[in-house]
Amino acid sequence: DGGNAVPTGHFNSIIARRDEGMLAKQLGVRVIPGKGTTVNVPIDNEADGEFVATSEQVDAGTNTFDRDAPALDKVAMTLVRYTKKIPLTDELLNDEDSALLAFISDFVGRGMAKTHNSLLMTAALAGGTAALTFDSATAIAATEIPELYYKLADEYSDGNVAWVMQRATEGAIRGLQGNAFLFGAGGPNDLWGAPVYNSAYAGSVTGGGKSLVLGNWSYVGMREAPSITFLRDPYTVEGAVVLKYYFRTVYKVLQSEAIVYGTHPTA
Repeated sequence: DGGNAVPTGHFNSIIARRDEGMLAKQLGVRVIPGKGTTVNVPIDNEADGEFVATSEQVDAGTNTFDRDAPALDKVAMTLVRYTKKIPLTDELLNDEDSALLAFISDFVGRGMAKTHNSLLMTAALAGGTAALTFDSATAIAATEIPELYYKLADEYSDGNVAWVMQRATEGAIRGLQGNAFLFGAGGPNDLWGAPVYNSAYAGSVTGGGKSLVLGNWSYVGMREAPSITFLRDPYTVEGAVVLKYYFRTVYKVLQSEAIVYGTHPTA
């Protein structure tokens, strides 16, 4: 009686949460190499570039070629360090039976992916182009999908063009009645012919939200140096092992017209 002859079982694993994966590689973000904290990326800043009509040369030699050197600018990509520290007692490491270290490795990896996605979307919305203001603060109309799609200049419409939005936003768009064409020819993961990626770090369908982002993501730069550093420190804290993780990264839009987004009115 009492059940004391059978010990309470303990499942030897930790059921982890699911989190979004890192978007940069899936979207084809441009990797910027370099040494040091800051790397300057030169960019074309010339809005025109057309040739100028020039009359035939006369004997006096007064006709001259049009002088039109391209204008260049630069984007400074300065690395920022991101850190995480996890202290574990010696007793916990000796006695646990839940594959704790494997869980922590997964936890750190998921946290790193979420950090990258947050930085990517922040950079896209800060450096991209506010191309369309939606009619509603709380909805997206069917006609506004192609409208935003064609706000992306034709020159950027090939290559790594993709949408990024919250999953709830995609669901609202898919549910628009009588507009199955929005799924696009490429299948259910496409929208107007471009693939869709979900991220909680995209804006929401709410007043002032920037809920739809479309772009050629090869015109977004990412630096990462080092990608990840891990230190297992058994000395600093007596009776504990401290796991330390850090990496440095930065994201910047390299051509603002390559990333377009839609903004909801505040009311």
